[in-house]
Amino acid sequence: MKTVVKTKNLRAFQIWLEKLGYEVKKLKFKGFTARISDRGIKKKHHYVLVTDGLNGNPAAFELGKEFEEHLSSPDITLRAKHGRVTNVA
Repeated sequence: MKTVVKTKNLRAFQIWLEKLGYEVKKLKFKGFTARISDRGIKKKHHYVLVTDGLNGNPAAFELGKEFEEHLSSPDITLRAKHGRVTNVA
């Protein structure tokens, strides 16, 4: 079964949404909703629902995927003149 985020990353996902300006409200058990009214955010991402089974609405899956990619990628990678890759913090 596909989940929005990994169980171990659920709280970090909530914090990430809060940092983006969402108002996060906890539901019973592990679930939560997040709302934003910022017109700079896509309308389809204005309401996010994550259930206690880590399922959710399409906005939750899209933002969850973006969040997981954010966790797995290094800050910035640059290719130097000689072909070496350097991480820049």
